[in-house]
Amino acid sequence: MRSATEVVTDHLKALNAHDLDAIAADYTDDAVLIFPGGVVSGLPAVRAAFGQGIERMPDAVYTTKSMTEANGVVLLEWTLEAAAATADDGIDTIVVRDGMIVGQTARFTPKPR
Repeated sequence: MRSATEVVTDHLKALNAHDLDAIAADYTDDAVLIFPGGVVSGLPAVRAAFGQGIERMPDAVYTTKSMTEANGVVLLEWTLEAAAATADDGIDTIVVRDGMIVGQTARFTPKPR
């Protein structure tokens, strides 16, 4: 079984490959994503949210600034580079159980180009 750090590392690879199937495969059926002002729950909604992100920024590249893990919880700091926008303040908290993401918070400030 993958560790929490391995799950998040694989997830970032899938994001950078813009591989929606691989992204969705990291989440449980009842996973929850929490963003400022919104909540997405359940695998179909998680998949749709990432699909919309890929549509908006099909060339997005995410880079890890730091990753800290304890007891299946990962704090991820990241940056984003895309033709449409950049972000240098991405912060996610990702909860992993049994090698799958069950919960995630995400916050960043996109700066349009």
